[in-house]
Amino acid sequence: MKRQMMKWFTAFFSVLLLSSCGFFQDNTENTDTEEPIQEVPAKNIDNPNETTDSGINQDLTAWLPRLENVTYHYEGSGNEFAEYTKFPQFNQNVYYQTTSFNGGTALVEIYEYRDDEVVRVFEKGETYFRDNFTDIGTFKTDQEEEIVLKLPLEVGHSWESNDTTFEITSVDHEITVPAGTYKTIEVTATIEEDIVIKRYYADGVGLVSDHYQDGDVVVESNLREIEEDTVETINLQVYVADDQAMGMDIIDATLELETNAPARVALEELFTGQNENFPEINILPDGTDIQYLFLNDDRIVEVDVSEEFEQMNAGSTGELFYIFNLVNTLSTYYGTTEVLLTVDGEPYTGGHMALSEGETLQFNQEMVNE
Repeated sequence: MKRQMMKWFTAFFSVLLLSSCGFFQDNTENTDTEEPIQEVPAKNIDNPNETTDSGINQDLTAWLPRLENVTYHYEGSGNEFAEYTKFPQFNQNVYYQTTSFNGGTALVEIYEYRDDEVVRVFEKGETYFRDNFTDIGTFKTDQEEEIVLKLPLEVGHSWESNDTTFEITSVDHEITVPAGTYKTIEVTATIEEDIVIKRYYADGVGLVSDHYQDGDVVVESNLREIEEDTVETINLQVYVADDQAMGMDIIDATLELETNAPARVALEELFTGQNENFPEINILPDGTDIQYLFLNDDRIVEVDVSEEFEQMNAGSTGELFYIFNLVNTLSTYYGTTEVLLTVDGEPYTGGHMALSEGETLQFNQEMVNE
């Protein structure tokens, strides 16, 4: 029963129960702000951009909008993991990739917007880095899909997904959450007979409330605020050679990424001394470009750099520092231990080190200053 509860409350809440470190503190605020009810315009069902005679907007992107550079803040009750923030990472083609964070763990999800439905096609927990999973093609796995919302948006319409029955049980449910009062579509998901999930979507806003009930257990996530013009902040540790080139020091750095901004570009700027907030970081030889960078399905970081990396003007010690500054930093950023380093698609070959095809480099603890 508990396993199914974790599976179905929300994808984010599920992963939190499975993997959270459990140290997130309850910062729930008492907000008495009252907002006008969000009214819904009337259009026609034959056109997804219009509404039915009942006045319900049939455009799915109205109820699950693909907003950019915004942060959704949800406060929770009934469970320490129900409070979280959500930020869009990539909004490209038919896919919308988001990340959610509760202070203890992070979850990446990808939603696919089809003609008559919105489907969650990918989820990956413990993801504290940014990769565009649709771009690197690793999201088409054996993961189960969940149809989040499906046309027509009318009371009584139901669908099956992941052995669960979803039904639109109201199209004008008024609900008050800390962010305000909204008129919403109520979607009820039934798992077995004693687990019921109700999700409430507001036109132009998206999910405003998620209500889970299993007998006497009730857990809610309610929208507190939508913060506009925001960036995703990613913390990372960068390994740099000390002044005597005797070992590596660690510098705590941050990346600030807007929606659709690839982390690879921001990391390249940081590693080449172009980030004005961290001018002391310069761990790539002059002129080096990071041509691709991602974590593969075997949890190995694949990084390809331009030929300038092999043409560094450094002795054997300098070469080792260039290599392992990069290896240690990327290993830590991705939360793994192995890096596959290539130059223009070929194994690295330098003045004092040459890698064979497929050979990886390991995080080097011995070079790190204590």
